[in-house]
Amino acid sequence: MNQKLMKSFYLLFLLLATQMFSQNTNNLKTALPSSVFGEWTISYGGSQYNEFTFHKHFIETNWQPYMYDNENVQKKDDNLYSFTGRNDLNQTINYLIKVIAKDTISMDTGKGFETYFRQETPRNANYTTFKDCPSFLKKTWFTTDGNDKLEFSLIDNQFIFNGKKYEVEKVVNYTGSKQYRFLVTDGIDYKMFYFKDWYADGYIQVGFHGKYGDVYKSNKEYPDSRTENVDAYLASIVPKEIRGNWLKTDGSNLWSHTFYYDFAVLDKAKWNYKSIKKKGNKYVVAIERDGIEKVMYAQPNANNTVSFGTKKKGLKPYSLKKTNTPNVKIKEDISTILDTTILKVGTATYSGIIKNFGKHSTEKTGTVSVNNIFTGNQDSYLIKINDDGSFSVSFPCYHLEQVYVKFPESYSAVYVAPGKNTWHFINSYKRGDGFFAGDLKQLNTDVNSLSFMVFDQDYYNLTKNINELTPQDYKLACFDIQKQQIHKLDSIAETRFLSKKAYQTMHEELTYRGYENVLSYDMLKRVNRKDSANVDAKYIDFITTDILNNKRAIETSSYNSFINRLKYLRHFREGISVSHPNIKELAKILKDQDVELTIDELALIEKLNTFNKENAQVIKKQKEFYDENKDISGRIGQKYGVLYQKMTEDERKKYFGENMSLDNLIKYIKSNNLDIVFTEAEKEYKIKTENLLTKEEQERFKLFYSEETKKQNSVFTEKYKSYIDKFVSNELKRKSIEKIRENLEDTFSTDVIIAQEILGALSRNYTPVSSSELEEAKKEVKNSFIADVLTIENDKLIAKIEANKTKTGFVVNTTSNTEADEIFETIISKYKGKVVFVDFWATWCSPCRSGIKRMKPLKEDYKDKDVVFVYVTNPSSPETTYNNMIPDIKGEHYRVSSDEWNYLTQQFNISGIPHYLLVNKEGQVVKRNTSDLRSPDSVKLLLNSYLEK
Repeated sequence: MNQKLMKSFYLLFLLLATQMFSQNTNNLKTALPSSVFGEWTISYGGSQYNEFTFHKHFIETNWQPYMYDNENVQKKDDNLYSFTGRNDLNQTINYLIKVIAKDTISMDTGKGFETYFRQETPRNANYTTFKDCPSFLKKTWFTTDGNDKLEFSLIDNQFIFNGKKYEVEKVVNYTGSKQYRFLVTDGIDYKMFYFKDWYADGYIQVGFHGKYGDVYKSNKEYPDSRTENVDAYLASIVPKEIRGNWLKTDGSNLWSHTFYYDFAVLDKAKWNYKSIKKKGNKYVVAIERDGIEKVMYAQPNANNTVSFGTKKKGLKPYSLKKTNTPNVKIKEDISTILDTTILKVGTATYSGIIKNFGKHSTEKTGTVSVNNIFTGNQDSYLIKINDDGSFSVSFPCYHLEQVYVKFPESYSAVYVAPGKNTWHFINSYKRGDGFFAGDLKQLNTDVNSLSFMVFDQDYYNLTKNINELTPQDYKLACFDIQKQQIHKLDSIAETRFLSKKAYQTMHEELTYRGYENVLSYDMLKRVNRKDSANVDAKYIDFITTDILNNKRAIETSSYNSFINRLKYLRHFREGISVSHPNIKELAKILKDQDVELTIDELALIEKLNTFNKENAQVIKKQKEFYDENKDISGRIGQKYGVLYQKMTEDERKKYFGENMSLDNLIKYIKSNNLDIVFTEAEKEYKIKTENLLTKEEQERFKLFYSEETKKQNSVFTEKYKSYIDKFVSNELKRKSIEKIRENLEDTFSTDVIIAQEILGALSRNYTPVSSSELEEAKKEVKNSFIADVLTIENDKLIAKIEANKTKTGFVVNTTSNTEADEIFETIISKYKGKVVFVDFWATWCSPCRSGIKRMKPLKEDYKDKDVVFVYVTNPSSPETTYNNMIPDIKGEHYRVSSDEWNYLTQQFNISGIPHYLLVNKEGQVVKRNTSDLRSPDSVKLLLNSYLEK
């Protein structure tokens, strides 16, 4: 009996074991097939950001390797593998790899599978050897963090990192740049480094495991920031103990002056050294500028400070490091204190010196971008840099605000104000090494020191998990982050000096950034328009009149985003629709504007009026029906619009022609798997519209609206299209304003949004309003200052259009007598032998206009070279707006016909604008709307590359 029982247990064990084995065969630990190792690129685009390296020990993408254990790879099925990669920061990515073919794989990192194709080398790169690497690499490299630590040695074809020798497995050189990628191993671990020439002898940048890249120097004696002439640095007459950027030691940390090896900066000006002598324990430094001489005395102290002054006695101590003294009381310089007037019409001036700029510098311009809160636009102003690195630019300003400055190799955010001068000393070779003087020096110094709070990752980390958060959970989490950040600001204010204005400004910045993020839930979650909005009236119940009436908030950059999120809330926009005026309504619009009609046009209108009188009851029945169902009609119209945009020209004619049918549209939607759904109520509405009139009434209307009448109506509406567009624009604006006031009542923020509605339309259409229209617009806002801004901005546009009439540098071209299908070849043939940047755009397209602004400084760099900027638009750009706008856009302009545009969209698969092309000297399209055509920096590299070919 016992033997039988034991035998039964044994058989049961074998059965369970067999089942367990069979259940796990699909999750076996295995090695990845060798075919997956190598270089891979995604199936679209053209940049290094969408390719990766698959190594047997790690996956490297975006310059960051994620290590994995090949022995812990799980095989899900015959061609599907899973494993986890981990980087140096202990961050993980779960990978799913599907082997499709020898040269094709599909990878999912949590965002869905994407297909990749094998490539021989990384994009725009070649393999080389360590031995063949250039001599500028093969040196010893020391850190530039002040410790002068030897970190890399690349001498005698040996790769040593932190004292450990590594074997070089592969070296990649990126074409057209002095950048090299090293894959090295010590036999156990693998590391990947990116070495990049730092444009000066003896300096290099090294990126490691996803880091932006630290700068290294080849000699301990070299300065820690990149220096053009290291020999001059070593031979300089300026003693090292008095060199540097000197800060006050009273706790304010204000910059006072700078002594470099080759020049000094004092009193917001650049000075040359005349002589330096040591007398006792002091240095006597004689400097001169434009015939003016000055003497500075410098006495080094035992505590690493130096006392400076213009007289021998009464020297004051200064430090190269910040002095953080808690509870210190500092009397602010009266010139740095802002007046209490928040809103003020004036001009702001931004000036300064770029340390590393000189006659040899190829880029001579920068830009300052200003967010105009009242227009909702970002205005850009060109900054011309002088040969000595000095610059100055002035621009209109309505209040204290943060502007964004871009120079060659430098990007920063600074505060400016009406009637004030912000002075900035920039070291473009060292991030964060910027100093301020002038009217707003304390504010800019303090806010610059808090930049780490601006780039805090808390909100970003929260949004990564947004799909797992309910609206209420997300809202509470945002307010929790807001509270923590304000608490952090308070803690900082207790440990060191922070000016009242800096504290106030940063407090408002953090507060309104919290509100902005709370309002961003639907946007970040990409909630579909057909789904109900989460950010509704109940969700935003935290927004009080105090929040909306806080004028100080206008001084922060986050208020601009807060207003943007607020005005585009779904329930602020729902129900706003406008029907185009019919012939009768258009006739009244024209009459009100004293437009004189022709005899034929008057006859057409009289004919229509007679028909309307005879059919008054039927027309009344139609109007009552459509008024009663305007909401559902608006929703159907929106869906028609989305569907129309997705169709080809032939499909539009077929489905939106005379025999248009909702049933046929629904069939089209299903056959093309489109995410558009018509509700039962909407279908029922369409049936009712078809049966609204009796057969006799339908026949009467059909007889009246003959082909001849339709043609007359079409000619009439086309002739007065600009009046129709203006009417529709004004009606949309009026309804939007009503909706805004309904939701926000009469507050300061209400007036700001209304101003954006009015002035935004002004800038979009590039057409100023008349005096009477302006007076009507001003009645819409309650704040008198904002009402005045409406006048100022309208006058600015009038002046700009007038100034454009005398501008040169733009050429208006025509393509008459050209077959539509040959339009592109006709355009490009004119520029053979030149590199051509082609921009498909429209006057009404905000991203198009932003892109044109970004490229504006680039044109200055290529104005005397074989480079042409070509701009192509279609009739959707209103002619008046187009003619007013293009004088400000240097380049070759084409306004092609609808047919020509249709051929172009088909030829280049243009599904949206802006759309960019790059054409080489032979007239061949070499780049099609790739990501590197959207950034001025990458376009510059491309232009230089194709100019050399």
